Amino acid sequence: MDHNWGAGRRSGGLDGGYTGSLDHAISNLHVGRSQGRKQGLEEGHKQGLEEGHKEGFEEGYSQGWYAGAARANEKLEPLRDYVRQYFDEAVQLRAEVERQRELIKLMHGQMLQFAQARRAGAQEGGPEAGLAEEVAALKKANRLLHATIDSMETQFQSTFAQSGLKTQQYNRTLVFAHAAQALVAELVADGTPEAQLVRERFVEHYRQEVAHSLREGDIQIAPELDEAFQKQLPETHRFIIDMLQSVAPRPEAGEPDPMP
Repeated sequence: MDHNWGAGRRSGGLDGGYTGSLDHAISNLHVGRSQGRKQGLEEGHKQGLEEGHKEGFEEGYSQGWYAGAARANEKLEPLRDYVRQYFDEAVQLRAEVERQRELIKLMHGQMLQFAQARRAGAQEGGPEAGLAEEVAALKKANRLLHATIDSMETQFQSTFAQSGLKTQQYNRTLVFAHAAQALVAELVADGTPEAQLVRERFVEHYRQEVAHSLREGDIQIAPELDEAFQKQLPETHRFIIDMLQSVAPRPEAGEPDPMP
């Protein structure tokens, strides 16, 4: 049985097909390179832009935050001076009251001594001697009483005048404190991470100031726990409570709220 193996072969058919496939492959290679290069440039540009923006934002935010904190501390420094001055004056007033209490106690003791001397003189020298002793003691006590009253009156007038100046100073301090409070309230009005950071920094400084004042004896109780402070400055008291609650750890399920 004869087979004609070359009957179905076309002249140059295998070579032509190979050449066409090679050209097509080369063409696809160029297209792939072009598309890959374009895609790589786009993705690299996008990634570089995102990373650059992130690094720039973080660096700019950090610099801006520290600059803002320094500026805020500069503005708040006069308020701290006013508060320290107010507490210093309060301590001076308490000392003045204590001096007056000791003066009254001394006067009472001297009056008691005069009364005892009068009774002793009456018993030893008879009615006339007792009467003379009593008159002398009463005159001496009267002079002491007038001197004491004059001294207390002078101290009262001085204290009253200083109290008026302290009231004016206190009112000026309140104006500044209310402005600072309004500024902080504006900074923490939204729910951004920056606002939360401001809340945390405020609570940190607030607790430090409270601890310092308690140690120095300027206050006996923290303002947020003071009923008198709550009645006199309700808005400021509510602001402090809100700030403290905003940074308080959230209780686990079934646990009571640490600050209702």
